Amino acid sequence: MRNRVNLALNDIVDVFKSSQLCLFLAWFDIRIRYRRSKLGPFWITISMAIFIIALGVVYSKLFKVPAGEYLPNLAIGYLFWTMIATTLGESPTIFITNNSYIKDMKVNLLVLVVRALTRNFIILLHNAVFIVGVCLYYHIWPHWQMLALIPGLIIVLMNLFWIMLLLGILGARFRDLEPIIQSLVQVLFFVSPITWLPKLVGADSWVLKLNPITYFLDLTRSPIMNDGPASSSWLIALALALVGFTVSLLLYAYKRDRIVYWI
Repeated sequence: MRNRVNLALNDIVDVFKSSQLCLFLAWFDIRIRYRRSKLGPFWITISMAIFIIALGVVYSKLFKVPAGEYLPNLAIGYLFWTMIATTLGESPTIFITNNSYIKDMKVNLLVLVVRALTRNFIILLHNAVFIVGVCLYYHIWPHWQMLALIPGLIIVLMNLFWIMLLLGILGARFRDLEPIIQSLVQVLFFVSPITWLPKLVGADSWVLKLNPITYFLDLTRSPIMNDGPASSSWLIALALALVGFTVSLLLYAYKRDRIVYWI
């Protein structure tokens, strides 16, 4: 077992050494997907902008929250939710969709995970152009508290990495996991504070406390809104990252040689 763990740790080291390769593959995926499009991935940004504006105008009146407060929270929350939801949706089939690489050559499986995560992060960056416009329109100016976004986003990405790895391994073995995750993502959208504000249900609500997406959004949305994330968000998100990374790494160490047979 120790030898298997060492091999898994070597794969992690190799990912850091192959960071440029991961970035190239992620960018190549985006170029291939939109190679005949004039606007490219900005179609995603346009559709997201239309959705946020339409939903923001209607829901701000339904919830009786000023548009200047509701719309920026919705826009920022939906930006990061899009990355989280896309990552979760891709996770169960991450190894299945790359079976040609895995079967035909010796490839570090973790590179495939980082490739997908990097691709979703790049899409988040160009979608952020619209969010900048929303913040400027509602006079949300840069502030020193926004620096907390950097470590917060790193923690969220760490959590998404182990989630994608764990679900990727389980999805390769159990094909029913994909529709289960797709259904779960839809439920998470409605029970997470994306289209509604946390204050509307109360800070002590179990809907917030038992939902990890709440803490991920707090780490990424609060700094942009010039409001520091709660200390509980830092602690819980870090604990999830450490525990989840350990569990997924052990599972990967034990099953890494069997994945090629499952797909």
